[in-house]
Amino acid sequence: MPTPAAVLPDEVSTDTLLLHVLDVSLTGIQLLRPVYAAEEQTPVDFAFVYTNPAGLRISRVTEPLRGTLLENFPHTHAAGVLAYYQRAFAADEPLAYEVNYQADGLDNYLRFQARRSGEHLLVSFTDTSDQPRSAVEESLRLRQATEQAALAEAERQRALLYRVFEQAPAMICILQGPEHVFEFVNPPYQALVGERLLVGKPIAQAMPELAGQPIFALLDRVYRTGEIFHAHEMLVQLDHANDGRPHLEQRYYNFIYKARYSAAGQVDGILVFAYEVTPQVQARAQVQDLNEELAALNEELRATNEEYLRANTELAHTQQQLRQLNQELEQRVQERTQEAQTARLLAEVQKQRLEQLFLQAPAAICILDGPALVYELVNPAYQQLFPGRTLRDLPLLEALPELRDQPVWHTLQQVYRTGQTHLELGIHIPVARTEGGALEDFYFNYIQQARFNEQGQVDGAVVFAFDVTEQVRARQQVQDLNEELAALNEELTVTNEELHESNTRLTRTNVDLDTFVYTASHDLKAPITNIESILLALRDTLPAPVLEDAMVAHLLDLLGKTVARFQFTIGQLTDITRLQLAHTGPLEPVELARVVADVRLDLAPLLQAASTQLTVDVAPALVVSFSPANLRSVIYNLLSNAVKYRGPNRPNVVQVRATQEPGRVVLTVQDNGLGMTQVQQRQLFGLFQRLHTHVEGTGVGLYITKRLIENAGGTIAVQSQPEQGTTFTVTFPA
Repeated sequence: MPTPAAVLPDEVSTDTLLLHVLDVSLTGIQLLRPVYAAEEQTPVDFAFVYTNPAGLRISRVTEPLRGTLLENFPHTHAAGVLAYYQRAFAADEPLAYEVNYQADGLDNYLRFQARRSGEHLLVSFTDTSDQPRSAVEESLRLRQATEQAALAEAERQRALLYRVFEQAPAMICILQGPEHVFEFVNPPYQALVGERLLVGKPIAQAMPELAGQPIFALLDRVYRTGEIFHAHEMLVQLDHANDGRPHLEQRYYNFIYKARYSAAGQVDGILVFAYEVTPQVQARAQVQDLNEELAALNEELRATNEEYLRANTELAHTQQQLRQLNQELEQRVQERTQEAQTARLLAEVQKQRLEQLFLQAPAAICILDGPALVYELVNPAYQQLFPGRTLRDLPLLEALPELRDQPVWHTLQQVYRTGQTHLELGIHIPVARTEGGALEDFYFNYIQQARFNEQGQVDGAVVFAFDVTEQVRARQQVQDLNEELAALNEELTVTNEELHESNTRLTRTNVDLDTFVYTASHDLKAPITNIESILLALRDTLPAPVLEDAMVAHLLDLLGKTVARFQFTIGQLTDITRLQLAHTGPLEPVELARVVADVRLDLAPLLQAASTQLTVDVAPALVVSFSPANLRSVIYNLLSNAVKYRGPNRPNVVQVRATQEPGRVVLTVQDNGLGMTQVQQRQLFGLFQRLHTHVEGTGVGLYITKRLIENAGGTIAVQSQPEQGTTFTVTFPA
């Protein structure tokens, strides 16, 4: 029979006694409230309601616990404590649990007793940190410490592997299990389908458009047999834009499927290493099309010219050589791909997979360490370029001193200094294949990429190189064929000589007209200057009463304005003549923002007088290729017109913007002024065209502006609505 409990005297308060018991207890006591996720019946976490002093001491905290169990002690999930709490809350009786907890700042062997109390969970727990540990506890702690260290090392190796994969320029992914679930994809692989979610999904679900293509069957075969699969220029069609288009784009890839093995030696996944070769395939198709066109042309000329027949025969022979060369090149690529096979190491599993990837890659890959760029790792394809030369553990310039003054060395230094990736296509690099041998001409496509340590600092460089010497030489042969075709076409240019002579006569006529305008404007300067001098002499010599006469003052003022307009018009004619005689000023890189700021400063009195609200959005880094003086003239003309032709019934608002686009910079000047009709817009850039007579001008400013822009290879366009405003759009060569 159970021992009957002693009865407390009536004067003892049970509430006070309970608080005192919790305060003096050497056992940790906690009261927790379950936390549920949406539409879940089982708690996903527990929130702290109360913890007694002993519980705070065991938990190594001094302040009352707030928040949830996982927020304060994340390791409770891995240690099984959270699952134990969930079981205890679901049971109708107390449950016990013991664990050696070595995380979250704790190193205790804990014993728990917990049961549900209404809508709360009551937990009692003790630790043995201040007591001698048994041999079993010590053995358990040692085993757990060893396991944690092994897990940490494995995770570090995994993070290193993934970091290298993330920085690799090739497309890399890891597929897990027989369903080929995406476990990892690097940025180049993810870029194939944009923002489409891949990780965590089977490839058949993530890329359903691959159905009917060979990919799924190949993956199943590699997973089933463990055999490596090499694909050369295989057609793979994906919905790259994720818009569900019925006709998918045709792209070609070289890739490797390599089985991944578990610790038990069983296939548990597939490594994929791929890169796109669509440009090479299309280039070869273009070469084939060119060959067919040349054959057709030679067939047409055979009946009239035996010389062309011989040329046709030579061309056919050259085509045969080119096809044979392409076949040999493809065979070499396959041979080099087969040579870059698996090389298993006896080190950790993650390091083994990484080195296998480097050794099996069809590209020549090396890893350079430190500012001296010391060869840390060289794969067989890279070493094969230099048979008999020692590379490993030597600085780059000590191993290959002939690279010192070549661009490849300078770009490597720049990559290490800036961390920015550098790409070269078909670059010429003379190197000696053997020690002390003669320099040989090679051509490479290569990528130089910075390697970053765990602190995000550059500590080395990774180089991916592809030997394209044969392709470059083949391209040179095609160029020779094109030159032969150009020689044949040169005979056709004889018929154009008469047109050329006509154009020459027309050009001479234009030059004569330009010379006449220039001479006329020059000859008018002297008489206008004399009239201006006479006007100044009249102002100085006429008596004061005469100058004060209203009619005389009006006439003198009218004469002065007329002289000024003559001088302005002559200056414009001189500018027009210079435009005709000189195609454009010297082009040089000009900072667009600085020129806009200078013109804004020059127009400050005009902007202030018109109360103009001017907004400028031009990035300081924007640079255009233009004559500095001509660029200032263009911006001055457009900005001053936006102020002069403002609307009289509303505040003047002018906006200047510039954006960078591929190969060009686009400048817009927008106002809310008088605006123009469609007819006026067609007349706008004509010589001596004045569309608004209430503003002083000669009608040549926009004509000169258009000529300056077009002479420099740019364009200018206008959009306008009457009483709404005008927008000028100018494109400059970048």
